[in-house]
Amino acid sequence: MIDTELSNKEAEQSILGILMVDNTKILPVVVMLNKNDFFVPSHRLIFNAIDFLYHEGKPVDIVTVSEYLRFNEELEGAGGRAYITELANNVITMANYKNYCKIILKYSKKRKLISLFQENLELINSNDVDEVAQDVKLKLEEILINRTSDNLTHIMNGVEPVVEQIDSILKSDSNILGLSTSLNGLDKWLSGLVGGRLYILGARPAMGKSALAQQISEHVANLKDKNVVFASLEMSVEEYTQRALFRRCNINQEMLTRGMVDKDTIFDKVYKESEALANENLFIIDNAECSLNDIENGIVNCISKRGTCDLVVVDYLQLMSHDNRKETDDYRIVSYNSTGLKKLARKYNVPVLALCQLSRSLESRNDKRPILSDLRESGKIEQDADVVMFLFREEVYDPTPSNKGKAELIIAKQRQGRTGVLNLIFNAGKTEFTEVERTGYGRY
Repeated sequence: MIDTELSNKEAEQSILGILMVDNTKILPVVVMLNKNDFFVPSHRLIFNAIDFLYHEGKPVDIVTVSEYLRFNEELEGAGGRAYITELANNVITMANYKNYCKIILKYSKKRKLISLFQENLELINSNDVDEVAQDVKLKLEEILINRTSDNLTHIMNGVEPVVEQIDSILKSDSNILGLSTSLNGLDKWLSGLVGGRLYILGARPAMGKSALAQQISEHVANLKDKNVVFASLEMSVEEYTQRALFRRCNINQEMLTRGMVDKDTIFDKVYKESEALANENLFIIDNAECSLNDIENGIVNCISKRGTCDLVVVDYLQLMSHDNRKETDDYRIVSYNSTGLKKLARKYNVPVLALCQLSRSLESRNDKRPILSDLRESGKIEQDADVVMFLFREEVYDPTPSNKGKAELIIAKQRQGRTGVLNLIFNAGKTEFTEVERTGYGRY
């Protein structure tokens, strides 16, 4: 059933009462709301009075609010002194003030959306459809961020979420800020995959970067209420699924075609693992010419259908196309997409893990471990990234028994943490990475 209500009067009354009783709640509320978010005209007048008095450094209570409104000849329009007194006296608890704000915002956005669509419905027949669509998109973005003209944000906007993040870390068994990657050492090093950050995973071909990205994606998608969008530019959804099932069943195509497995046993395992895979909240963008617009559409669709988008993975950056299909310069395309992915991470507060092909010039060095200058096509990648990681396996160049299975995950850049090397083990049969037992931080 469609909700036809345009406001919640009780939420508006409750928040106004709370602000007059507890002035410490005024700053976080005026950061979230403005007077136009209130539907009832008298409530807009009262909120405006509270906002003005607070920013003038004056106390906010029944007397001061009433006096301000009386002086500006708005007291009667606000419902009178008796109504203002009633608002304050009816406050039962102040603990739910954030929820009241969210309710008010929800209806405010709903009214704006109705107005927006009504206005543009009339324009569709008389204007260029693409222009109308673009105008609607821009105005929708303004509605979603809730502040259309003010690009100044009070630091209070950052204080509460950061305090909540620290509190959640202290209460969590894992002691990490973001999503688990399936590798405990990496989780502690990065504090998990954190919303709003761009993670680059670079490597030369055959190092296993796609396998590691899939491993992380499927681990997150298997967490409760977590949804992953995977932009697969190199593999179709069928190829992705095949690789995932082979890894889970510890088989490969050669083992199947050469009769190296027990048919009945392996099919039972494949069926079981396929059921488990189908139950994960993993959504594939199966498009070899995927652009930023395609990825953003995937994020929006995931949020619309599932409620959240918790991780975005791009495999891989240099294969992405430009939203302007006429652009052909590789440097500009990669720079544009790198910056665009960082913007999407911040816009939707979602971690973005982008795989990156490294320059082949590193193979001419004696030590073939990647360094930041090996990021191919664009120095913008290093600049945009919050974290740059490189995957390296010596056995790709020197396949001796002593190198078998050894892998290194090199943390080459981290804005909010240390760099170093995490030692891993690569199981080629399962295309899966596990950790060497941790003995400390740094290279080990």
